[in-house]
Amino acid sequence: MDDLVRELSPQARVLDLGAGGGSFNYSSTAGQVVAVDLSFPAQPQPCLGRLIADSGALPLASASFDVVVCNHTLEHFESLNEAVGEINRVMRPGAFLWAAVPDGFSFDDRLYRWVFRGGGHVNQFSLRSFIQALEDGTQLQARRCKKLHTGFIYLKPPPPERLQHYPRRARPLGWIPPRLLEAFVRVLHYAVRRLDGWFQRSWSLYGWGVVFERVEAQEGLQPSSISQLEWIPPDINVCFSCGAGHPAASLIPRLDRFLLWKVYRCSCGKRNFFFADQ
Repeated sequence: MDDLVRELSPQARVLDLGAGGGSFNYSSTAGQVVAVDLSFPAQPQPCLGRLIADSGALPLASASFDVVVCNHTLEHFESLNEAVGEINRVMRPGAFLWAAVPDGFSFDDRLYRWVFRGGGHVNQFSLRSFIQALEDGTQLQARRCKKLHTGFIYLKPPPPERLQHYPRRARPLGWIPPRLLEAFVRVLHYAVRRLDGWFQRSWSLYGWGVVFERVEAQEGLQPSSISQLEWIPPDINVCFSCGAGHPAASLIPRLDRFLLWKVYRCSCGKRNFFFADQ
């Protein structure tokens, strides 16, 4: 996602769909960002404009955006087909879409759905079904893919003002002493990555980030083959507190030791176990 927005010109336009407070650091791009969501937090990032609108009926001109970002949002859209059609409509030919979604059949997503009684995830994807959902009836073609790993950040101690909105099954997260809960998430985080390495499993997998290009062809597009996608190296190291992903190579110069383990300090201030690329 960052690579798509970093080199844009000041004339380029970026649509952050399902933006919340911002799906990325808007100051990292010279392009003009338009944020769309059903509501916004009290202090969202400054941008060209914010629109309160439904993803299935965007009040935006056709062929007006160079990049569209759907970062962990499409699994929440009840009118998925309409939203995908609108995304295709507002993208210029040659524009790119970054779309990140959870693997709906992974340990991580099953745990999230159980704790939060669905948690707003109304769409359940495999990688193949996700690519098909975006390519069917559109001019979108999948180009690149990146595996995304979980930090289990949804299990961290919740702010008191949010706890009242949690389903009953998730409310014990607010009753457990924060340091004890953080220790549990750290151990879970460590365990699933070790198990993945030892047994060649995917318990730490969150899902995928896929880059789609809007092509000019109107007919005759062939479905993308997963084997032919360009695979971006994954970030195994994901902070258990803020969810930031880090390439292993970028962490090596600042590694520290905690007893027998290598650790690193994330920019959010939390120390995490370090994992070499698998």
